[in-house]
Amino acid sequence: MLKKMLTLALGFSLCLSFAACGDTGAAPSQTAEPSVEKVEPQPSDGWSCIFAAATQPSQVEVLPKNPHLTGSTCRQQFQASAGGSKIRLTFSNEYSSTLDAPPDDMVIESVHVAKLLKPGEPNIDTDTDTVVTFGGEEGVTVPAGETVTSDEIDFEFSALEFLAVTAKFGLVPSTPACHQEADCGSWVVEGDHVSENFNPTEWMWSYFSFCRADGYSEGTETLVCFGDSITDGSISTFNGFDAWPDILAQSLQADPATSHISVVNTGIGGNAIWGGSGLPAKERFIRDAVEIPGVREVIILIGTNDIPGAQTDTSEDMIAEYTAMINACHERGIKIYAGTVTPFGNNEWWASELHEDIRSKINSWMMSEESGFDGYIDFASAVCDPDDPTKLKAEFDSGDGLHPSVQGHRAMGEAAAKAIREAVK
Repeated sequence: MLKKMLTLALGFSLCLSFAACGDTGAAPSQTAEPSVEKVEPQPSDGWSCIFAAATQPSQVEVLPKNPHLTGSTCRQQFQASAGGSKIRLTFSNEYSSTLDAPPDDMVIESVHVAKLLKPGEPNIDTDTDTVVTFGGEEGVTVPAGETVTSDEIDFEFSALEFLAVTAKFGLVPSTPACHQEADCGSWVVEGDHVSENFNPTEWMWSYFSFCRADGYSEGTETLVCFGDSITDGSISTFNGFDAWPDILAQSLQADPATSHISVVNTGIGGNAIWGGSGLPAKERFIRDAVEIPGVREVIILIGTNDIPGAQTDTSEDMIAEYTAMINACHERGIKIYAGTVTPFGNNEWWASELHEDIRSKINSWMMSEESGFDGYIDFASAVCDPDDPTKLKAEFDSGDGLHPSVQGHRAMGEAAAKAIREAVK
């Protein structure tokens, strides 16, 4: 049946065409504190995030070994979600202190930025190669447990252009900060080759230390997609840049009415509200959502990984955590949209009557006017089987009954784009 459109608190409507599988049952009683009063966002300083990779501790299996990062050059690619006339880069050493290793500073001897000739391949346009400085110096030491952001660098680039950040590392801790399983290549070669094209010794699939790029462009604002593997892009095409946040970014850039929005992805595979990979979502939400430069909107799609271990109804506890995220956004003047939890009825570990009941209650609450969200995107309706809404539609199922296929990601990205275009009218 056709759902009544949710009226947003800021006076505009979020229009989506809802299928029957969006009707997920009665919402639980509201136990969380009401959302705080919304405030106006801080005036823009012209800077917005154009790329982000949420950091987590590195595992041995994702680190290059021949050669190791220490003493080597690592080239990492990304797609700029918006264009700009200047760029600044952030590197992380947040996880150098662990139970298995003492805290170590990270030494980066040189960093360059350039335009990539072709996504998925390491060659750069050497005519665009530009030195990146830190306090006027080419090298920088990133203290244990901290991040360092570069100077503002004159560098012209366009929306959706592919760029390369190339770093020559000195000393690298045994557990460098990384973003695992990024579904796009990075390349490592021994020695100093920051301004050159080279044949990589190692082809990797994670981001190492490099965790954010900001661009300068008046009028651009950032939309953060915050979530787990379904947002991060699990099952998306390697070097394909076709996870649902990528589809959202491409769609918004194609429309002059929304081309001022830069979409960044801070999903982490396996992440959960209370645990999972990386910091628990409730602990990293400030870092990876509300403190992202230029952020004006956040979409959350988190909670799937909290459901399979539940032995009792945890929906109200999850709602309390969502409400805390709503409050954190609203007290900073940021709009926050809920993404309904997608079906998992064909996954042996996730599927059960209790787990489906939790998902249904959460989704119904998210789509209610009482939730406090500024709107919602019914991802569940976008990818479910109309004949059995507890399951993914066959062509949208990657094969595990949980993660969307590439076609499923496209359906989710298009649903999100439609919602955002309606929201900014």
